[in-house]
Amino acid sequence: MRAILVIDRRHLFPGLSPQGFLPTPAIDLGALSAHLFFAEREYMETCSHYKQIIPYLVLVRGDGRERRVLAYQRQVKHSERRLGGLWSVGFGGHIEPIDRADREVAIRGLVEAAARRELAEETGLDPAQAVLEPAGYINSDREDVSSVHLGVVYRVDVAAIGGSDAALLATVSAQAEPHQARWLPVAGLATQQGPARGPDSGTFEDWTRIVVEAGAI
Repeated sequence: MRAILVIDRRHLFPGLSPQGFLPTPAIDLGALSAHLFFAEREYMETCSHYKQIIPYLVLVRGDGRERRVLAYQRQVKHSERRLGGLWSVGFGGHIEPIDRADREVAIRGLVEAAARRELAEETGLDPAQAVLEPAGYINSDREDVSSVHLGVVYRVDVAAIGGSDAALLATVSAQAEPHQARWLPVAGLATQQGPARGPDSGTFEDWTRIVVEAGAI
């Protein structure tokens, strides 16, 4: 059994459930810590009464018209079959009980400590050199997969990590997650949202659409 961090939707959103991109002040996970708990993932994937907390790391570089984001296409045979083959600008995954033992928890809190672990596992980059900037949250009930997840969005400026675009791309591409990866101009992302409008006539996942439309990159 695999356990992951979740919260009852009623505690997260006592009233109406806001949809789309939510600014950082909209949710205080620290204040809700008493309502966070670990539960069996297999069950939670089919129960929309709860939200699984997912760090969502967006790797960026440059400013203005030169700003670019590291996007990747997931393997078709992905562990989350509902996302297989889709393009994304966010790396991340579930928060697990092992994250509680991370010494970073006392300094940065459980969610950011887990985000740094995911950064290392999903991209191969050194989290000790990374600056994670909280950007907001993603909440969407539009699709089955998103209806049971809450995205905690972090922008990661890889300039702090160092290395050329090509070197960083090679490091990320060597991981098991991406089928392929590439740098994309942030300025052109809005025109690539929608079925078959992404790179190589691919399609971006719903969470990418949400952060792009919100201008959160």
